[in-house]
Amino acid sequence: MIAINLATSFLIATTIWTILILWALHKYFVKPYIKLQRSKKYKGGLFLYRPIIGLLRETKEDGITHGDSAYSIKKRVVDDPSLRFAATTFLDKVQLQLYDPELVKQFLNKDTVTTAKYNDIFPKLSDFLMNGLVFTQGEHWKRQRKLLSQVFHFDYMNSSLPTIRATTKEWIEKNCKNSSASTPVNVSKELKMFTSTVLWRIFFGEDRFDQTQNAHKTVELILGNIKTSRDLAISIWNILFGPKFFKLGLRSIDRKFNREKKEIKSLFYSKFEQLRAEYNERCKNGAVAQEPAKFKNLIELLLEQPEGLPDIEIISQIFTFFLAGTDTTSELLTISHYFLGTHPEIQTKLREEILAQIGKIEEITYDHISKLEYLNAFIKEALRVGGPVPMAGLRVATKDFMLGDIEIEKGTFLQGTLAGAAHSSKYFSEPEKFRPERWIEKTDRGTVETSTHLPFSAGARRCIGEQLALIESKVMLCELIRQFNIELKTPFDLKMRVGIVYHAEPDVHVIYTPFS
Repeated sequence: MIAINLATSFLIATTIWTILILWALHKYFVKPYIKLQRSKKYKGGLFLYRPIIGLLRETKEDGITHGDSAYSIKKRVVDDPSLRFAATTFLDKVQLQLYDPELVKQFLNKDTVTTAKYNDIFPKLSDFLMNGLVFTQGEHWKRQRKLLSQVFHFDYMNSSLPTIRATTKEWIEKNCKNSSASTPVNVSKELKMFTSTVLWRIFFGEDRFDQTQNAHKTVELILGNIKTSRDLAISIWNILFGPKFFKLGLRSIDRKFNREKKEIKSLFYSKFEQLRAEYNERCKNGAVAQEPAKFKNLIELLLEQPEGLPDIEIISQIFTFFLAGTDTTSELLTISHYFLGTHPEIQTKLREEILAQIGKIEEITYDHISKLEYLNAFIKEALRVGGPVPMAGLRVATKDFMLGDIEIEKGTFLQGTLAGAAHSSKYFSEPEKFRPERWIEKTDRGTVETSTHLPFSAGARRCIGEQLALIESKVMLCELIRQFNIELKTPFDLKMRVGIVYHAEPDVHVIYTPFS
């Protein structure tokens, strides 16, 4: 009887495991493969069967093997300039990686209507990201966007110029005056302090951030924790068990990640509570009503909005903008230093334009930077070749819809490759060359068609801080170029990797030589 029961139990267990294995094989291997075959009826596609992980590992492997995390993206358009999309499998669905600029633009313009952010991979690891503008969804996102658009308008960005100018001059005084071949400036590191200080002052209205002993550590803590979030998100542990697995703290990396999250949360909440208490005290005493019109920090503006936001959402916006604005703008400035150092003739041309339009000591205004044609072309080219965001965020179709002539099935993953057209000979002559003049000559198709240059994305989710990033970059570059000759510490072998953003590795070190 015991033998029969054991045999029966073994048979039941074997049957269950067999059913589970067959279910998993069908769900993650057979079903996605069948769906992938349906995509082959559309022209201009590249079809890559990559069970479960899709193209997730591609950027990491490209960074290691080729020294460029966007290598495969660029190679595909080099091999086939008419490529419209790459179709692969991801988890139990099909993923379309869009290359054709018109498809990308259509996707971005309708993404809030037909798709949703796929938040199961990354932002669930951060409460602040989940509640911030970048990753919220639906009506929640619309309410936040409407409210924040009343703050992040052109006049507000323009009124931040005095803060940016002052921070730029302080950064130059601290970093550039003692620069030499023996003591070059690590701009990859120090420019993060510049952008984070600008944001801290604009958002919190404080000057003390960059003057504190722990400022570097705070920036490294925040950026490092988010990078760890990304690494955990694309790990097999997250795919198998979800983000709750990391909260268990079974591994040392998980425990460290959880400690850092707690420290960051405490930092932002305490700063918010302090500033709100100060603001409420001023309101109570009638000081706010009597204050003359002035540039207000973001906390004040959000507290004054009649619609209001819960505390977690206000802090989440501050964290999201601080994170996004620190790394993206600093990496744009860092790669700009690389191009200035490797193209001295471009640096000379920029200097001639800046000195002719502004002079050596005149205060830089928005009117100045808007009229610097060659500087604007230089930044566009830097964004084209090495912009910090080569791909739009992964989204999932919430319903069936048509994207051009392609029928998108509900549940399909979509992602726009912003770097795709930027490296296609179909849109840019000699796309591998760094040549700002193309944006002035406008003979390249890509410099005329607006759909081919989308470094700040497009549509309703276009980067809300675009103008702030551009003003910061232009003011800093103007001040540096008109005062110093910028030279790279050599030898330097540029690698481009994806961490939080697409960035230069190893760190870029620069020698600033003053002009007499």
